Amino acid sequence: MAKRAMTPEAKALKAQAILDKAAEMFLSSEYEKIKISDLAKQMGMSNGILFVYFKTKEALFFSLLCREYEKRFTRLAELAKQSPIWNFSDFKLLIMNELTELVDHNPLYIRLESMRSAVLEKNIDAETMLNKKINLYKMITDLVAIICEHLSLTQEEVLDILQAEASIITGCKLSATLPADVADIIEQSGLEGMKRDFKKDVLTTMNHYLNGYAAHK
Repeated sequence: MAKRAMTPEAKALKAQAILDKAAEMFLSSEYEKIKISDLAKQMGMSNGILFVYFKTKEALFFSLLCREYEKRFTRLAELAKQSPIWNFSDFKLLIMNELTELVDHNPLYIRLESMRSAVLEKNIDAETMLNKKINLYKMITDLVAIICEHLSLTQEEVLDILQAEASIITGCKLSATLPADVADIIEQSGLEGMKRDFKKDVLTTMNHYLNGYAAHK
């Protein structure tokens, strides 16, 4: 059995390794089917030791989502610095390009975001929630300051739009995700036209939302 890491640095590395393994499992299985005991076994540790790092399954996967948020905010800041935002059209292009990138290349983020409020935040201890959100708040505040440097939108308005985007991702993902038995019936019956196209839905909805926002400014 693996021993509990004792130094803060070693504990941080072990926590990241656990998140890496959880991400690997999540990309090949449904959340409900992932057992902490299976994850602990693959990590070569007991359930008890794993719970030292993450107190609940939800806390573990919320931490994984927060890690994806950090990557996303860093990427958005890079894009905003590469092409400064001078007007709403520039801002819309930034949002739409980054959303397309997420949909095409980051299924982990999309799946985690779509279950954040309904699943992941239901059973997280207050300490984990507070620590994660303090760090994310600083990152998103810095990001929004970069975006708003030349833009007429306020930081609060940009935050509102980013929050709306998260809701759009969640809604479109849920509407496009069919239970396995329903998907089987659709396939067997030749009713492929009943399936939702998540990428098309989310990009179209976000585009309409941004156009509507601009029209009412």
